[in-house]
Amino acid sequence: MKNKFFDVEEFDFEVEKQRFIDNLDFLKTLSVQESTLYKKWQELNKDLYNTQQKLGRYEDLYDKVWRPTDINNKKLTISEIENLEPYVQLAIVPATWTFLRTMISSMEFSSNPGRNIKFYVKDKVTEKYLGVISIASDVTSIKVRDDYIKWTKDNKFVDHKLNHTCIGTSIVPTQPLGFNFLGGKLISALVTSSTIRDKWYENYGDVLVGVTTTSLYGVHSQYNGIPHWKTLGESAGKISIKPDDEVYFTWAKWLKENHFDEYKKAQDATGPKQNTINRIFRHLGIKPKKYEHGFKRGVFFANMYENGLEYLRNEVDEKDLVMKPKFVNDVDYIMNWWKPKAIRRYIKLYDNNNLKPETLYYSDVIGKNWEETKQQYLGEVGR
Repeated sequence: MKNKFFDVEEFDFEVEKQRFIDNLDFLKTLSVQESTLYKKWQELNKDLYNTQQKLGRYEDLYDKVWRPTDINNKKLTISEIENLEPYVQLAIVPATWTFLRTMISSMEFSSNPGRNIKFYVKDKVTEKYLGVISIASDVTSIKVRDDYIKWTKDNKFVDHKLNHTCIGTSIVPTQPLGFNFLGGKLISALVTSSTIRDKWYENYGDVLVGVTTTSLYGVHSQYNGIPHWKTLGESAGKISIKPDDEVYFTWAKWLKENHFDEYKKAQDATGPKQNTINRIFRHLGIKPKKYEHGFKRGVFFANMYENGLEYLRNEVDEKDLVMKPKFVNDVDYIMNWWKPKAIRRYIKLYDNNNLKPETLYYSDVIGKNWEETKQQYLGEVGR
């Protein structure tokens, strides 16, 4: 509502409060699959004009996604998988990486605070994209992981051992590689490759001993059955529902203008958005527990050293670290493990007429409304 004397927008506290609550109530009704797709839809449509300006760039990247020449030609496709030479490449231009990741992943992307490095996975033969990887500063507390490592707060923060693990924030294969050829398992294994370990050390001066990651839909995921990863269990599943950005920024601005000290403390804290939301809840008289979802995520850890857990507990020195043979053998080990499985997967799908040849690419979500997007994609999310 505008003030008739000054032509400025007035903030109607009760109207905006109800809008905030209505948005949270709607988000609470969504299943984990719907919630994931809804965030993806918002990611591509919340700034529709700018997104549409980038459509040409998105389409250029589409042509660079790896596909078999003819997925229904069994002999040819098997030979193309046998000839694949995947490698990990540092993403020099972050914007290009973000374009590709936005288009091929069913999950929205938000950059973690702290350390961040982005990589492509490409095929040396064709130079086409097989997937994307990003690693970042590890999450400070995940119960099942911390129980597995048996480390203390002092280990993590006083001994600085948290700097020797990272979290895989994006581990995404392109399609049709992912579904038809176990591409998700390939990209997951490559997170532990020497290219990534060496870049972590080069950037931060810390030996990368272990990698944490979580799955979208519980403990059964692409990480199961990979010799590089250990399944640790599930997250607690009590995660606050975050309102849509349009609603959140309205109230973040209100908090900044009316309670600046609180806003500043929230922005300076770890997890600034969640801290800001918690303070907004308090001012609106909303109990945070009312807006928690029970979505459980699988938790996985790659321990790359024979005595890596002892190092993270500060029981052995860096000079005494001994890398496990599979990580020493690096990409060769991964290829020898993955290719036979990828071919068996493909043959099984081919023989059962269950191949999915399409390239999953979300550019067609741009400009659609939520109901159209849900109708088109809900059955495909999380492939």
